[in-house]
Amino acid sequence: MGTLSKFKKRIAELNSAIASAESADYDPKANEIKNFEAGRAKYLKISVGTAIKLLKRDAWDLVELGKLDKDNRYIILQILGHIEKLRNDMPYSNIKKEIAEISRLSDSLVPLQESSSEKAPQFIEIPELPEEIEGAIAADLNEMRKCFEAEAYRSCVVLCGRVLETALLRKYYDLTGKDLLETSPGIGLGKVVGKLHERDVELDPGLKQQIHLINQVRVFSVHNKKDEFYPSKGQAQAMILYTLDVLRKLF
Repeated sequence: MGTLSKFKKRIAELNSAIASAESADYDPKANEIKNFEAGRAKYLKISVGTAIKLLKRDAWDLVELGKLDKDNRYIILQILGHIEKLRNDMPYSNIKKEIAEISRLSDSLVPLQESSSEKAPQFIEIPELPEEIEGAIAADLNEMRKCFEAEAYRSCVVLCGRVLETALLRKYYDLTGKDLLETSPGIGLGKVVGKLHERDVELDPGLKQQIHLINQVRVFSVHNKKDEFYPSKGQAQAMILYTLDVLRKLF
């Protein structure tokens, strides 16, 4: 089953779980030993939570669909935004509203062709970069290649974020003459984009969305302790290709 088909199956499973839960009345104060229906209702409510968790997990596989299709990248970012809003304690009407939008967006995605699914990142094709950061980025890309070959895919995603931070900090310096590493040590990728915006430096909307998507996957890989996330080979490929594409467009 393809990535997109699997994701749509998860949507259908969540819709089915909600429909079943809505048909049962759940009284949290009821004695479940004496009240079978209350026990059944609680079970169905838990099933909705499980379906949400599986949908959130499999949503990250969609990242692969953006490897060669820039329109997919923007759609995937919107889907992930709606996915993050889903919570088990939301009213079912609100969950269904979010799911309807997620379903609509997923119908707009272009499936990844088999011929392109195995396209490997071209680490040797380093884009033309400012001399001041070329060495640092080349070193990170070389490290990224080693991680990819060693199947350390989460490390690849972390390095993608590092490369983008280096590039955007340089972009900010070139345009403003100010070094954010001196004035704001430890500044994150999202905040660098915000600082550029404050200086009336508007990135291309598609480029901005792509940077945000890379940052979302990086943050999810590093900081999500509740559900450990380990990117697949395809997801790591996608992140590397996204990153190289951003570098080419920035400079």
